[in-house]
This record gives sequence, C-alpha cells and structure tokens, in this order.
Amino acid sequence: MKSKSIKKLYTLHSWVGIITGVLLFVIAFTGAVSVFGRPEIKIWANPEIRALAPIDTAKVERLVAQYAPRVPEHYKEEILIFLPRVGGNKHLAIIFGSHHGELAAADEDSANSDQGEPKHSPPVGTSFEFDPRSYELVQEKSGLMSEIFETYESDMADFIVDFHADLHLGRPIGLLTTGVLGLTMMLSIVTGIFVHRKILAQLFTFRPRKNYSLMLNDGHKAIGVWGLLFNSVIAFTGAFLGLAVVVLVPAAAFVSFGGDQDKLVETFTAIPEPVIQHIEQPTAIGAAFDQAFELHDEVIVRSMTVMGYGDGSAKMYVGIAGGESVASQTAVYHADGEFIERYSNFGRIEGVTGDILDIMFPLHFGNFGGVFVKLIWAGLGLGTALLPLTGLMLWIERGVNAANPRYSMQTYQRFNRLTVGGCGGIVVATVLLFPTQMFLKYLMDVDDVGSVIGWPFFGSWLLILLLAFVVKCEKHFAKQLAYLTAFLLITVLPIDLAVTGTQKIDEILNGHYMSTAIDIVCLSLGLYLIHVVKVFAKKQQVPETASIKQPMIREGA
Repeated sequence: MKSKSIKKLYTLHSWVGIITGVLLFVIAFTGAVSVFGRPEIKIWANPEIRALAPIDTAKVERLVAQYAPRVPEHYKEEILIFLPRVGGNKHLAIIFGSHHGELAAADEDSANSDQGEPKHSPPVGTSFEFDPRSYELVQEKSGLMSEIFETYESDMADFIVDFHADLHLGRPIGLLTTGVLGLTMMLSIVTGIFVHRKILAQLFTFRPRKNYSLMLNDGHKAIGVWGLLFNSVIAFTGAFLGLAVVVLVPAAAFVSFGGDQDKLVETFTAIPEPVIQHIEQPTAIGAAFDQAFELHDEVIVRSMTVMGYGDGSAKMYVGIAGGESVASQTAVYHADGEFIERYSNFGRIEGVTGDILDIMFPLHFGNFGGVFVKLIWAGLGLGTALLPLTGLMLWIERGVNAANPRYSMQTYQRFNRLTVGGCGGIVVATVLLFPTQMFLKYLMDVDDVGSVIGWPFFGSWLLILLLAFVVKCEKHFAKQLAYLTAFLLITVLPIDLAVTGTQKIDEILNGHYMSTAIDIVCLSLGLYLIHVVKVFAKKQQVPETASIKQPMIREGA
C-alpha cells in the first residue's frame, strides 16, 4: 500500500480514537465488570439470595390452583411463574395475565361490528409473590403488566449491566450509541491493522523500562495484536446487539412483514396461543418443572409460561439456561407434563442464521463455560478498555514531544484532563457501587436500589471529571484516583462481613463461595493497585506543579 494511503489511514485511525476513545473505554471497562453482573455480583449485592432452599414443584402447582380462582377469568390466558434462584429472584412469583388486556363485554360486540376486531387495552394482570421457604404470600400487585414488571426490585448488578448496554439513555438513543461505538471500534481495528503493518514483528516486544513513549507504543501494539480476535468479536457482537433492535429489526420487518415489527418478533420468538378445546384437564405444572430439571445436571430452570391453563390444549414453556447449550432455551410440555420439544430463542429460524443469533449475547458477555470463561472474558475486556486509552495517551505523548506539534500545548492538556477525568472517573464510580449498594440497602432500607444508585454513580463520575479540569496537576490527581479506587476495593470485604456477620461463615461451610470469592478478588486487586502506583511513581518523580512540557502528562493520562 502506498505511503500516501497509509498516511490517510493513520489520520483516520487517530481521529476515530480521539473522538471516541474515552467512550470506548467507558463501554469496554463496564463491559468487563458486567461479565460478572449476573449472577456473581448480584449474589454479592443480595445476601438473602446467596443460598435458597430447593423448590417444591408440587407446592408451586398447588399455589397456582389455589390463587387462580382469585383473579378474573381472562387473567388466566397466560400464567407466568418465576422460580426463586441463587443470583436471581428472591421470591417465587406467579403472575396471572391477560395478553389482550381488559375486554369489556359490552364494548366487544360494537368493536367487532365497527372494525372487525375487538378493541384491546394493554396487557394487565395480578402478581403474587411468595416466600421461597414458607410459601407464604409476601406481596400482591395488580394493574398493567408493564407496571408490575417495573416494580420488581433491581440492584447494582442490574444497573451496571444496563449501563453497559445503553448508557442508561434508553431506546433508541442508548442502543444506537453503543451500536455505533461498536462500529467505530471495528473501524479502528481495521485501520490499525493496515497502519501497523510490521506489528507482528514486534509481537513480543515490550520495553517498559526504556522510556514512557516506548512503553505506550509497545503496550498499545501488544494489546491490539494479542487481543485482535477477541476485540473483533466484542466489537461486532456489541454493534449487533446495539443496532439490532434500533435498525436491523425495523429493516427486516419492512422487507418481509410490511413494516410490522410485532409480527416479525412474534413469528420467530413469541409463544403461540393455544387452540382452547374447552376440555377441563389439570395442568401438570410440577411434572413439567421436574422434567426440566432433569434435562441436564447443570441446567438452570428460570421460569415457566402456561398457556390455556386448566384446558386439555394447555402447553407449558419452561425457560432454561446452562447445561449443554450455549444459548438460553425453551422446553415445551403438554398439559399432562409430557415433553414435546426444546428450542433456542431463535431456533425457529432455518439454517445457521438462528444459531448465529443465539450465540450473540453469550459470546459478547462470556455467559458460557462457567466462571473460568468469564475470568478470561473479563481479563481480555480490560485489555479492550486499555486499547483506546493507550492510543489516546500515545497521541498526547507524541504531540507534546513533537518538534512542531499540530496543536497547542493547551489542547493536549485539555485532552489529557478529559482522559484522566472521564476514564478515571468511570473506574471510581463503578467500584463505588459496591459500598453504595450495601449502604442504600441496609442503612437506608431502600428496596429498589437500582432505581436510586445512579445518583451516586453519575454524581461521582461528574465530580471527578470536573475536578480533572481544575486541579493544578492532573498527574497527581490521577494517582489520587488510583489510591481511591484501591481503597474502595479493599473495603468490599469488611463491608460484606459487616452486613452478613455469621452468615458468611455459614455460606462457606455450606459450600457457597461466590460472595467470598468476590471479596477476595476485590481485596487482591486493591492491594495490587497500590503496589503498581508506588512502583510507577518511583520511576518518574515529577513536581506537582509540573507543566505540560514535563513528563507530568505522561502519567496523568
């Protein structure tokens, strides 16, 4: 390739990194944390769901039969059962719902005569929540189905996973933003391959003791090459998951379903309504659950949807995960509990397309292969976060030390402060979620922590970002942020002990090590971070009043 073309690609590569570098770090770093969002961090955040008693499926069936007469007849069109499980729901929830909303008999005939179809209101229902040990009724809620699901409690795990997905900007803006960032990351990877044509020759070259510029240069290349496959997969799946709902689904609906997105989704993913035979027959909910548990030794049974309850045509759709399948699946049973089939979320799509769509989510988050795969995904994810960060730092370093810099020293300093505040701020804000979760849940008695935890998260991030632009020395400020992060990580263990007390010992004795493992990992990371900061500080001793021309900018980034 001609040097002129290489120069253009280098310019494109640089500007993509400059414009999106901080945001890419934010998405990649929170993504590395989100790998453990469910169920690992969720388990730590909620001591009450760390160990639950085995579910009595026969009792669940009796509860459905007991509470079915308490709801209107049309609320039995669809019954949702969410089992309590470690890292998931802390209560057994049974929801009776009308998929077609409230149908007024007086209005139905007129609606049929005027428009050919009855006018339906939004789906409604009644939810009953039970204690998983005593099976006593804990809470009852009625109203729109959307309102019922909105009232379910969330926590720091839900918050950070949702933030990674759409930055809490919602649809379509949030998903569109993360999807576009995935595309820009793919563009950076492609242009980086062409720009650094001799990068393979320096694959094992890393000179941290030479000087700061070489360390950045070698580190950026090493992270890019060693993580090339992983970064490409994360960028592609991230772009797909972000743009699928916003762009791809409407486009597919326009081409194949005349723009009807609901029809598209229903065709491939929705549970079909049964043809009611009006033959009374008990629905063997317990038997279906029992068979689902026996599908595989490591299967996780999450929920059940019952269509046509009490009729001979009833079918039960059990949501399962784990076992021999990478993607989540649905097991289908007859009214008598006889197994019919099992398929994945997109299993109805013929060919390999459905298989590809099914692995997008687990491939992006590493939700397959257990904790070992998640550890690999988290480690590589941190490398993905460092890729745009080292690129930004390298661009600033070269600009500062250039004989004829393209931009003023003030411009490079502003970018440096933005990098310190934006990237350092998101790290502190994310780690701050751990003590905040327990403070809100146990000291302030907040049930739905996820709905209010955004205030300290965004508040601390914004405060650090603002301080980065007003402090005298951003290098010293970056070091303080590192120590603050280390301190927050070290406090995770004592906070957990203070909240759980003797329960922690019982958990370990009963073989529940997840929360303890998170405590130890956080403690180890905190101590290691202190060590790294001290070693790095000894290599470059810089006065706190150093100017942009001095090595201050090198560590400040």
